[in-house]
Amino acid sequence: MQSQPRPTPSGPRFVRQLAQLAGTAADAPAHPLSQLLSHWLEWKQAVALARVLDAPAGTGPAAVSPAVSPAGDAAAELAEARAALAQSIGRDRAFAAPPEGPRPPFEWSYFQQRHMALQHLLESGSGRLRETLRQRLAARSPALARLAAVDAVMEQALARPTRSLLGRATAVLEHRFQELLSASDEAPGTEAPAWLERFRHDMHELLLAELDIRLQPAEGLLAALGPAPDGTHATNPP
Repeated sequence: MQSQPRPTPSGPRFVRQLAQLAGTAADAPAHPLSQLLSHWLEWKQAVALARVLDAPAGTGPAAVSPAVSPAGDAAAELAEARAALAQSIGRDRAFAAPPEGPRPPFEWSYFQQRHMALQHLLESGSGRLRETLRQRLAARSPALARLAAVDAVMEQALARPTRSLLGRATAVLEHRFQELLSASDEAPGTEAPAWLERFRHDMHELLLAELDIRLQPAEGLLAALGPAPDGTHATNPP
């Protein structure tokens, strides 16, 4: 008997890949974003956000050298950060050749540890870039300084639910690992089996898709800065 084809999900690449690996469809959220935020924001965080929104505007932007384009520099910083984090993923030992020894790391616990470490790397790297862009916004105008302050509050408020939601990818990867392992008829050995290479590919692509998700707030801040000198904007990957 032929297995039923998996449904083709829609939405961001990260959501599509999660759904494909889990063998489920990616449904639209059952509740609007405003209602979800009301559950995610604690009362202290809501008060902090209200204070930022109600605060009077500053007296004016800090001086910016006309010889330097903050938007152009910021676009380059975002591109460099994306490339550096993507390279860190690809160079991780989870995707390298198995080390020498009688028992190469073919167990799920090894990849679980590497996936969680790489998720932490993506979180910290994207957070540093986001802080840099907030500083650039604050130097442009009072309105952009307020936007930077709002973003800082929202980053702190949504850190825990974001970490929890993205952390579900680890369970999906475990499901994929066990699925490929169960379907394999290869005998154990010291060389990486074909199914493991397929799993590594899936894990690598899912981490790259997560990188896109984590950089979206930075892309929003960059868009608020305006176009670079050549008139281009940062674009979201497919």
